Amino acid sequence: MDKAETYIGFCIKKGSVVFGLDNVERYRKKMYIVVATQSVSPKTLANTEHFCRERNIQLVVVPDYDLLAKRNCKVLGICDKSLAGAIVANI
Repeated sequence: MDKAETYIGFCIKKGSVVFGLDNVERYRKKMYIVVATQSVSPKTLANTEHFCRERNIQLVVVPDYDLLAKRNCKVLGICDKSLAGAIVANI
């Protein structure tokens, strides 16, 4: 387990995560980064990149973590500024 996965786990426990591309696109509050896994489909990745460009949010692509595979989630938004910075720093 690497540090980025640990920080994503902290975000999940804190409740500052939005799961799934549909929910990320509907979320209206401040989101600091969007995380996508490597196994996401090309179309979903293209949609995610387009959304991030429109909203000026950084997109981070990570390996397929067990933490996210258990939830069957491939795209999530991080809503905590300090943990988002830590995730970006450790990727």
